[in-house]
Amino acid sequence: MNLEQYLDTLRIHEGDNIRALIERPEKPARYADIPPTIAMEIRSALKARGIEKLYSHQRAALDLYLAGKDYVVTTPTASGKTLCYLLPILQAKMKNPRGKHLFMFPTKALAQDQLAAYREYAAALGQSWNVNTFDGDTPEEERRQVRKAGDFILTNPDMLHSGIMPHHSIWKSFFENLETIVIDEMHTYIGVFGSHVANVLRRLNRLLAHYNSRPKYIFCSATIANPAELAGQLAEHEFTAVTDSGAPEGKKYFLFYDPPLFASTALASPINSRVAESPYKAAARIGSGLIKNSIPTIFFARSRNRVEILTQFLRARLPESLAHKVRGYRGGFLPLERRQIERSLREGGTLGVVSTNALELGIDIGSLNAVVSVGYPGRLSSLYQQFGRAGRKKEASLAVLVASPSALDQYLLRNPDYLFESSGEAAIVNPDNLLIYQDQLKCAAYELRFQAGDKFGNFAVDEFMEHLAEERLILEKGGAYFWTSDMYPAANVSLRSAATDNFVIVDKTHTGSEKVIGEIDYFSAPLFIHDEAIYMHAGRHYFVDALKWDERRAEVRQVKSDYYTDAHEKVHRSILHRDEKREEGKLSLHWGEVTLRRQADLYKKIKLETSENLGWGQIHTPEIEMHTQGAWFDIHPHALPAIDEKFRSALLTRFAYLLKQLSPLVALCDRRDISVSSAYRDVQFGDHAVIFYDSYPGGVGLAHKLVANHDALFALALQTVEECSCAVGCPSCIGVWDAKVEGAAELPDDLKTPVRDLLRNLAKR
Repeated sequence: MNLEQYLDTLRIHEGDNIRALIERPEKPARYADIPPTIAMEIRSALKARGIEKLYSHQRAALDLYLAGKDYVVTTPTASGKTLCYLLPILQAKMKNPRGKHLFMFPTKALAQDQLAAYREYAAALGQSWNVNTFDGDTPEEERRQVRKAGDFILTNPDMLHSGIMPHHSIWKSFFENLETIVIDEMHTYIGVFGSHVANVLRRLNRLLAHYNSRPKYIFCSATIANPAELAGQLAEHEFTAVTDSGAPEGKKYFLFYDPPLFASTALASPINSRVAESPYKAAARIGSGLIKNSIPTIFFARSRNRVEILTQFLRARLPESLAHKVRGYRGGFLPLERRQIERSLREGGTLGVVSTNALELGIDIGSLNAVVSVGYPGRLSSLYQQFGRAGRKKEASLAVLVASPSALDQYLLRNPDYLFESSGEAAIVNPDNLLIYQDQLKCAAYELRFQAGDKFGNFAVDEFMEHLAEERLILEKGGAYFWTSDMYPAANVSLRSAATDNFVIVDKTHTGSEKVIGEIDYFSAPLFIHDEAIYMHAGRHYFVDALKWDERRAEVRQVKSDYYTDAHEKVHRSILHRDEKREEGKLSLHWGEVTLRRQADLYKKIKLETSENLGWGQIHTPEIEMHTQGAWFDIHPHALPAIDEKFRSALLTRFAYLLKQLSPLVALCDRRDISVSSAYRDVQFGDHAVIFYDSYPGGVGLAHKLVANHDALFALALQTVEECSCAVGCPSCIGVWDAKVEGAAELPDDLKTPVRDLLRNLAKR
């Protein structure tokens, strides 16, 4: 049974739960000639690979490089983006053999994947160029050779930050001759990670100026709304965007699937009497049919633990002869094991692979015909990347989104065209986040001394240097600032976090021995490693026996568990600084900075297969404080719907829940990146306020963007509530409520109608 025949079978047996099946016709290629100025050896190497013409976007990129421009390429997965930078670089290298070229990928695996292709081109051109990776896995002897004679160096931002730039003097020849910097998968450089990387590139530009070097920047990205803007924020150069793809595309089918509901005897409330089938079970049912029909398929799960669960579900539905052809792929695997799985996929030994977003990026895993994504991954760029993993050789392909009950997933099921009409989200970075900036400034000062009056990014450094001098890290002498500490700052600065005070997680499963299996940041610790939490790591479940707060240590033991824990925290908010206030319609809008005092107080046990609530427990951890960016609006009383005053607080809580669920569609963020809460009769925020704040210390601008675009958020929320088929509220709209969580003695039978009426009132001008 081929793909299209299997689709017919799905229509027959699963039609009641297929919300949409969209067919996109194949798209022919648009070609452009290879310029005659390209070296004959390169033209011959391309011809040997069946390339006699370029796609139109590849030629556009080549022309920009030859014109000396910085540019960013945002075209679909499998559209030949690699040639957009590799072809001009090969030409530049043939013209100037002394030239050096740096390639930065977000992960070591992706750099390793690209290494073989670059070496093949070098061999085809008859060149003995030194093409190598330089990362944490590179042996020391090889590192010395790369530093001495590297021509093409493939690395990642973490290694550039801590392993290359702090030792720039031994890279002098490389920096002096550097002609090109390629930064791939740019859409991953957002939020805290992107804000760190922007500062890493500030440091890099500073070193390049020191060595009188001005290489060209090339960025490549999945689809986002503001590619040139994001590239400019990261590298502080002006960029031209290449967005119109000339690559061909095979016929594509996009299927949107809503798991069926079934009666639950475990839940007594009539509101909650029906629950949805686990999306992972639904994905296994659909996916096992694909595997049985020899249709190579990739599955995307939201976490390492879910990868293991879905792999088990799939294997249980397959005969033994096929079960071993389904593999998991996730963090915690050794590099050699990952490479073996990738090779098995390319060679056809593996028919199904279940992955976290580790395989979203452009690692070569051969030709797949189907992709099944379980739940919306939080960003359109991620979903585009996942869907693009199928049909890479232009044959017909299938992409399936299996929805969870969340309001966000359900909105996309009802409005699938949103995914195809959107140009992607606008990516946000905030390199001037003070926590990130100050850490990166220390790294910059270690690398090169600052002069009085110098700027680093958007700030003059003098005030910061005075503070570092008080800490005895800097010595000011003759108008120059010299690093004097023995401390090596880059070693203590993680690019993946704005906070450095992490907790270690220690496995004490076996008596008399212990092993560190991971770490977690300070602000997340109370929610994920509190006493009696289920901590998930590398596909295993661990029960937290003790969180030793003062020692920054959690002691865990491995268990078999059919549930996970989900913590709830109380947050006391106060305004640190109000930057702007504006009256608009029926709202008072505010932007500023907030202080959060957070304390985890309760956790619930959630059954893995059905998402049912199995009970509650208490959490006892200290209160922690965080400063971040916040924005809020206060609703004028005449905009509120007719509802008993004693229920207004609960109304605002449900309204805030709905807005939080839909926030990823307005700002490029995961649900975990932004927090939304409500305040009723609050002295600082207002009588009927909804407060947005970034979940990272210092913030990255997400809350500010969401309140600035509140009309778009309200429109999505109103549409979600009006289209939801439930009577009084469910996880697909305003959530289900609990008096214990809402802090209320009683709750009305229906909060959905007043939330809908509130949104309608706010929509009226």
